[in-house]
Amino acid sequence: MAVDHTAQIVAMEAALAQGVMSVAYEGKSASYRSFKEMIQVIAYLKRQQAKANGQGRAVAGVAGFSNGYRTRGSGYGGY
Repeated sequence: MAVDHTAQIVAMEAALAQGVMSVAYEGKSASYRSFKEMIQVIAYLKRQQAKANGQGRAVAGVAGFSNGYRTRGSGYGGY
């Protein structure tokens, strides 16, 4: 059975928007050292929620292309 992190995510995002580093949700409370840590935890919980819902992590790739010519240096005339 998957754990539902929705309440925690909503509470953390609300606290972050208010500039507060302490969060209370479902009878639990937590304090964070920095806003960066809160953002990282929110991202982690969202990934866990996506996994529980059968959604994979978004993956982006970069395609590279070549015209077949190799150049040295700044690319002027192959020198």
